[in-house]
Amino acid sequence: MRRLIQLVIPCVLLSGCFGPGEGVEVPQDQIYFPVGLAVDKDAEHLFVVSSDFDLQYNGGAVQSYDLGQLQAALPQRCATDADCADAVMGSHCQRGGLCAEAEDTTPCQQGDRSDADRLLFPGRCKPIEPKKSQVDTVKIGAFATDAILRARPVVNGESEGGGAPERLFVPVRGDSTLHWIDLAEGKLECGQAGSGACDEQHRAGNDTTENVRGLKLNAEPFAIDADADGRNIVVTNQTTGTASLFTNSWQGPQGPKLAFALASDRIPQRPVGVAAVPQFLAEGDQPTEDAFMLTFRDSAQVRLVRFAPDGGRIGNDERPYLIDGGGVGIDANSVGSDSRGIAIDGSARQSARTRCAGDDTDCLGAANLVPLDVYVANRAPSTLLIGRTRPPQEYPYFFDSVALTAGPSRVIVGQVTTPSGADETRVFVACFDSRRIFVYDPQRSRIETEILTGRGPHALVVDKDRKLLYVGHFTDSYVGVYSLDLASPATYGTMLGTLGEPKSPRASK
Repeated sequence: MRRLIQLVIPCVLLSGCFGPGEGVEVPQDQIYFPVGLAVDKDAEHLFVVSSDFDLQYNGGAVQSYDLGQLQAALPQRCATDADCADAVMGSHCQRGGLCAEAEDTTPCQQGDRSDADRLLFPGRCKPIEPKKSQVDTVKIGAFATDAILRARPVVNGESEGGGAPERLFVPVRGDSTLHWIDLAEGKLECGQAGSGACDEQHRAGNDTTENVRGLKLNAEPFAIDADADGRNIVVTNQTTGTASLFTNSWQGPQGPKLAFALASDRIPQRPVGVAAVPQFLAEGDQPTEDAFMLTFRDSAQVRLVRFAPDGGRIGNDERPYLIDGGGVGIDANSVGSDSRGIAIDGSARQSARTRCAGDDTDCLGAANLVPLDVYVANRAPSTLLIGRTRPPQEYPYFFDSVALTAGPSRVIVGQVTTPSGADETRVFVACFDSRRIFVYDPQRSRIETEILTGRGPHALVVDKDRKLLYVGHFTDSYVGVYSLDLASPATYGTMLGTLGEPKSPRASK
């Protein structure tokens, strides 16, 4: 891995190693160093962002996969033989919780992996060929780092702007841009035309004329998040201590534009995590301005930044910006100075608002004061930090930590369905170095299960409808599919399938 980092440094300094048409073409039908995963609103498609980390090709790629077809290639989970009545591979529920013809036959449509392979790549089944479920693919710049998906807002019962229903946003280090891709039924549109690559219009941040401040996106864009409607987007720059604001338009072909870069000597260097503070609004509610929390590699704090619209200006002269709201120290860890991912869960506040009848302003006012839960993956030492906000200002405080294995990096909040049919919140923390994902149950304050993964688990996304967790394995370039089916306890937290053939990094061969 050290050799890979040495290869990357010269290209980072040059803001990209390849020009158009240079280098070896990206194999757009392969997953290659995945860094971002997203599932569309209807849970019909999985989007995988590949980064070309080792410079083998002249860019990265985004692929979309049909989740129905992917699910059909997985073994069927079970608790009893009755669960296997319609299973492809047989009507017997094995002790391992998978349907097969008998206890000693394979439940895998692709056949079984060898025991030797399973030492590095857990899971019984051989890999699933990506082409069989791939819907579309486009080429992007090299060194993508993250991805978020937002649905087009609905205004007065109509989709705003009338375009594609969803949009994917991808920060890319190679050319210091924010790529944006419109999504419709699994199809990807970013002006790729005959080249197969996103055009310049769909690479925001590298043109000083797109904003009134004459700005370009700083080098090393890294983490990204946006408000619920995808109108305000914040991208962290991991080497400059900068938080960059993009404002996204859903009208016509405009897309996001770089609007502001927040930097000061008070903001620590190396911000590597960002999470939007959720808002829950009923019809007629006046929203407050968006806020975002930042985490840092070299500072034991979480910092709050707020969006300011500069509403006195109109049209092309608008000058929105970010305000540094100050930092809150992390004192639930002995050091606490190396924070990575951050996630915010607003389900308790949302439930409180749901219980309010009609326009009961007193009830809604009290609900808005219910704290938000905040989770941070911290490496000093390796822990999951657990905190809450102090409404209405929403500054977090941290009151507990849960010990993890080496290398906590990403953390997300998702929903699982219990055997009774109830939805419950879980927190998923990927530990890159130690090949683990910890599933934390906040309701019972415990680690529910510890998932053994392949090498380099990084990007995570939950598919609640199918009771699955998709994990981008960065080191060996594939997506693992893990069970979150609590009704099949034998399979809970186990790998059901592998999308793509695992490939070791070139430097390790």
